[in-house]
Amino acid sequence: MPVPDPGEAANQGNARKEPLAMTAPSEDRNLIDEYRNITAIVAALTLLQAATGAISVVGPLTLLAQGAPTWIIGAIASSYALGFVVGARIAPAEIRQIGHIRAFAAFAAGGSLAAAALYISAHPAWWMLMQALIGLCAAGLLASGESWIAGAAPAARRGAVLGFYLVTSKLGFMAGPFLAALATPGSAAAFLIVSALFTASLIPVSATRRAEPPAPSAEPFGPMRLWDTAPSAVIAGFIAGIVNGAVLQLYAVFVTDLSPGSAAGMAAMFNAAMIGGAVLSQWPAGIVSDHMDRRIVIAVLAAVSGLAAVLLALFGLQLPLPAVFALAAVWGAGSLSFYGVAVAHAADRAEPGQSANMMSGILMLWATGSMLGPTLAGGVMSLTGVSGLFTFAAVGLFILAAAMLYRRAGMRQVPDVDKGDFAPSNATSMAAADLNPMSDQDSDPDIERDT
Repeated sequence: MPVPDPGEAANQGNARKEPLAMTAPSEDRNLIDEYRNITAIVAALTLLQAATGAISVVGPLTLLAQGAPTWIIGAIASSYALGFVVGARIAPAEIRQIGHIRAFAAFAAGGSLAAAALYISAHPAWWMLMQALIGLCAAGLLASGESWIAGAAPAARRGAVLGFYLVTSKLGFMAGPFLAALATPGSAAAFLIVSALFTASLIPVSATRRAEPPAPSAEPFGPMRLWDTAPSAVIAGFIAGIVNGAVLQLYAVFVTDLSPGSAAGMAAMFNAAMIGGAVLSQWPAGIVSDHMDRRIVIAVLAAVSGLAAVLLALFGLQLPLPAVFALAAVWGAGSLSFYGVAVAHAADRAEPGQSANMMSGILMLWATGSMLGPTLAGGVMSLTGVSGLFTFAAVGLFILAAAMLYRRAGMRQVPDVDKGDFAPSNATSMAAADLNPMSDQDSDPDIERDT
């Protein structure tokens, strides 16, 4: 916008004020429209997270009621992650071909049908197929919605938008299991709740009036390039997938021994404790990591959550419920927070303009780990009992803490002045890389790499 001549402005006085008075309301309306559009998409993705939270309770508890062994439950949970990986790969191409709204509608319809179809048969192969389809559709919905938010969010407010989105979506994931607890596991109503949540996500998207943004274009790094640039982030992202994927998919099995008569309600409260701990810790952990080596922060978070996992594995079935929920919150505060710090660590070391691609590559490593985690944890649980879930988690977390300390020893950290400011980051979709403010920051190419 051209700057007016000072003399002309002085001579015209009142004439200058009139355009400002007329344009300010228009600018305010545009800003309100922008946020209304973003809020609609955030609401849709929050309903999606509620659906995935609900299926994390409905699925395992239904399989337990049908007499399925824990290793089968773990394998079925891993099929969800397999579908998620496939969905993350194909979603950008689908969005480019048919647009955000049609892609969102197609993936929401697919997820709704797959959730309802779980009621048709109890055969493990059928459940693996449907869970894979749910995972594929969840990844497609996240890619469609997050890239939409990235395109609609004002550049100067991306950090605030990202924080709002992540907190709101976490609340959706917390609410889903409580909704699932309204129905008996294995009943038609339980599956209809999940199906209805997928369908409901279409309502806010259909209410948007803004034009669709360009399709996401981020491509992941190859594993070797990731390792050469930021091996610590590779380790942390992969272990986050293995450990968190296992616990978030199988915690409903663990809580059945806490309160067999109300397993669904207990699972909802246990999940709320884990996610609540993560919500409270993510920003403080990130702020601390801005002022010290992020690998140390990851190590501390992993060690604290590993200790909580040990206590849950050894005493979780004997402790009073408030103590169990407190330990679940501590576990979530550590284990569900270090992924964002790992992404920030990688962004510090990314070449100029490559942060988004780096984040996408780490996401694929996380997704690969989340395919392995539930199957491995399910095998451990079949040998040791349900407490084996947190034994498995503790081993993975202590390995991560040790690896971070080893990587830190004798290796210079990135100077504080060269670090980008922390922004919260969850393992969601590749499109989230376009929304994260860290992806817009250029790193100093002369910074010593984490090798």
